[in-house]
Amino acid sequence: MGTISALEPSAVRSFLDNLVEADRPPDPLPRLDTMVDELRRLGVEPGRAVMVAMPNGRQLIAVVFALLAQGAVPVLLTPSAPASRIERMAQALGADALVAPRIPQDLPGGDRPHPIRQVGELVFLRGVDTRRYQPGEIILLTSGTSGVFSGCLHRVDALLRNASRHVQAIGQTAPDNVLVTLPMHYSYAFVAQVLGTLVSSGRLIITGPPFTPTRYARTIQDHQVTVSSLTPALIASWRRAGGRLPAGLRLLTVGGDALDESSVADLLQRNPGLELYVTYGLTEAGPRVSTLAAHREPAFRYGSVGLPLPGVQVQLRKADPDDEVGELIVETDTGMLRRVGQRDVPADSAGGTRTLISTGDLFSVQDGYLFFRGRKPNYVISRGEKVYLRSVCAIAETIPGVRGAEAWPHENAAGDVVFTLDVYCADAAVDDQEIRRQLAKVLLRSEQPARLLIHPASHLGWRKSAGK
Repeated sequence: MGTISALEPSAVRSFLDNLVEADRPPDPLPRLDTMVDELRRLGVEPGRAVMVAMPNGRQLIAVVFALLAQGAVPVLLTPSAPASRIERMAQALGADALVAPRIPQDLPGGDRPHPIRQVGELVFLRGVDTRRYQPGEIILLTSGTSGVFSGCLHRVDALLRNASRHVQAIGQTAPDNVLVTLPMHYSYAFVAQVLGTLVSSGRLIITGPPFTPTRYARTIQDHQVTVSSLTPALIASWRRAGGRLPAGLRLLTVGGDALDESSVADLLQRNPGLELYVTYGLTEAGPRVSTLAAHREPAFRYGSVGLPLPGVQVQLRKADPDDEVGELIVETDTGMLRRVGQRDVPADSAGGTRTLISTGDLFSVQDGYLFFRGRKPNYVISRGEKVYLRSVCAIAETIPGVRGAEAWPHENAAGDVVFTLDVYCADAAVDDQEIRRQLAKVLLRSEQPARLLIHPASHLGWRKSAGK
């Protein structure tokens, strides 16, 4: 099990043994070496990319570590991915194996599933042009800057290094009980929380999604949780419910999107003594980039995401040297090796093991502190998740009869940011219901447009020419 570099196998086994699933009885997991032997017997070789589509739970973490220990390369997928999306992801990444609680019956090219005791099922897919990666690598997906059918290839030891820097920045230690409520297939929860708790020798409590204030409060109280992480959308849900955070919660981190100054001030006012850390990161960077210890800062910095972590350097790419705002460029030794998918894109090198990441996010810098100022037009936060609009358009353009597509963000009546998709069709028989049905085969709920408008193909690009 030496491919899990920088960690002793005994530490991994102890971590797995201490996992707690808040909403389920403590069913025993197979031993790590037993799962490794089973994967090897079923034909999972070192370097083979294996998609993992499992909900939050002890089984998900156990499968990922067993795959890494065998030298395979896990690809973390959302458990809600439809079968057609899984098949297209398999083709894009060259991943011909899938582990899930139950293999979808309509999965194209699926072979006979093989049960993995107390964990789920493994299936090999026929007709996939397989690729081989290196043992000790892992692929994390993001629909934000990478697009839907691509992922970020990382070295596990780099992610562990990022996790270690994160827990040091927030003061998380071995006695902490850490609650993970965010989806663990995303880098925020997987690296900052799962791997962070592993390297700090803490205890991980697993629940959700979905998130509800009542369930959240009960879990913190029942399991003596001291550390939790939420997104701004979940913070808003909690604030609407009113009251203080549950007693015993020592430390809260917030990430995944910008948290406004009023929310920071309100959290600190309602919860005296709370350690509140506002963070910024992205999957390509491995993922954590900066942290603000808001409880130790003056109010005029509540709108900041703090200072870069040790080992991270930043700069602004500006249209004019005199501009205060520019795209944030991150230089780090925990960045992705390359973007993998329908075409590979190597990460920009900064020399040695350091990479340059173009974030697509606009920032200003004051006394070294980073202040988020917006996003480049191709990105939008929809239902709490970052969506790359060009990727959505490209998928729409694969539908028969569609000649082009354009997406543009706006606010709905509730003040939420959503987006409209303009679809230009050569065939008058193609209607919005059929296009929505085709999109639903591939896109997740957060990636689907709030409005879908049909136009003749001859009108392609009319919004741009009208100066939208």
